[in-house]
Amino acid sequence: MKFAFKSSQRESQPLEPETGRPQGGRLAGAGLGHWPPQSSNRAGRRAPLYVCAVALWIAFGAAGAWAAPRETARAPASQNFGLSARAAIMIDAATGRVLYEHDADQPFLPASLTKLMSLHIVYEKLKDRTIGRDDVVYLTRNAWANNQAPGSTLMHLGPGQIVTVEELMKGAAISSGNDAAVALAEYVAGSTDKFVQLMNEESRFMGYRVTHYEDPAGVGPDNRVTAREFADFCRRYIELHPEALGELHSLREFDYPLARNMPDGRLPPRGTRRTYNHNGLVWDNLGVDGLKTGRFDGENFTAAITAQRGETRLIVVLLGVPGRSLIEGARNRSDDGATLLTYGFNTYDTMELEPPRLGQIGVWRGVARKLAVVAGAPVRLTLSDSELSNLQGVLEVQGPIVAPISRGEKVGEIVYSALGGEVGRIPVVADEDVAGAGPIRQAMDWLVMGVSSLVGSPPRGERTVLDVGNSARLLSDRY
Repeated sequence: MKFAFKSSQRESQPLEPETGRPQGGRLAGAGLGHWPPQSSNRAGRRAPLYVCAVALWIAFGAAGAWAAPRETARAPASQNFGLSARAAIMIDAATGRVLYEHDADQPFLPASLTKLMSLHIVYEKLKDRTIGRDDVVYLTRNAWANNQAPGSTLMHLGPGQIVTVEELMKGAAISSGNDAAVALAEYVAGSTDKFVQLMNEESRFMGYRVTHYEDPAGVGPDNRVTAREFADFCRRYIELHPEALGELHSLREFDYPLARNMPDGRLPPRGTRRTYNHNGLVWDNLGVDGLKTGRFDGENFTAAITAQRGETRLIVVLLGVPGRSLIEGARNRSDDGATLLTYGFNTYDTMELEPPRLGQIGVWRGVARKLAVVAGAPVRLTLSDSELSNLQGVLEVQGPIVAPISRGEKVGEIVYSALGGEVGRIPVVADEDVAGAGPIRQAMDWLVMGVSSLVGSPPRGERTVLDVGNSARLLSDRY
């Protein structure tokens, strides 16, 4: 299956076991193409063209040397905020740019952050109408609250209760109910084992190499994530399911069960339980509207936090937060989250800039020798004031562009940098069609490209330094 981001204590109420809160286009390829035509009257011309073709193949075999691998933009290592978390990262939700990181590639236990992947699977099933929000879910013994692991956070499901998919989603997101996660998993996939297979398939499909799940709630010791991978997942989660912030993750409390949830229509002796969002920052004035927290043991409190101010949305992931008690661990992760968000919002702003005028790039084997190109997306960057003042842009075209080319086809990127680091990339696309040339020009281009490769100077891409101010004029030509 492949789919495709503080309240006051109330002493009169019991505390939640997790928080201590009150309970309740195309670049040229390496192939030989279809030239020359294979008709018999071309037989006398085949040999020299094949030699050129072989030379071109040799040249493109070394194409990896021309294009430097992209490095993920990383925050300066000198930043030190005295965080409790053993691993942390803060990214810009709009661009994915890393604004702060510390040991972001070390694997840690996610604990209840796992439920975000479970909710992602549920949202995708809702989209394809495999299930519905108002579906009544049959609760097996596996989903009953009294059958969960000791110390579990619970929605307090029980036998015979009448509960919908939407209620279970709230129970998993707000109450962090392990029982709710099990109930959703069994309803979606038939068993928790099959649901976990979906979770891991989706994780691999998204390109995560470390992330692994062994249960839908995050209670097992073999679940693992890295801060970097999970922050990227949170970014995708928010992009795919923006409604989740308003209907789940920003809600401060959840009441369950109600009389309508009981088989006899009467509340149990303990009545309706009110559970509170375990993310303490949803009560603060930081713009926090998600996402999830978790706790595995005294050394592994976790949090995935997102907040928005104006056009800027930030995502923070904290792993391995220590806490000698539930209250201390929850306070440490909230303090870490608030520290990073305050720094992020005070330092960076997300802005949309005027795209530079790019002009033309060279084309091989086409009826035209030049191709007009434009930015293929809005120039949306998250920058500090000093970065904006020192912003630079470079048009990069990796490898020679070979016709035919269709309008809208990606042919390169604008790479933005400032103060020695990359701050964003924007796709560059063709602004016109360029058809393939006739046989003579194609043969000549094959010859030039092949000979150039044999003498050690293969056709390269283009790199043009841009003025990213309002004039957006070209400052230099092909290198």
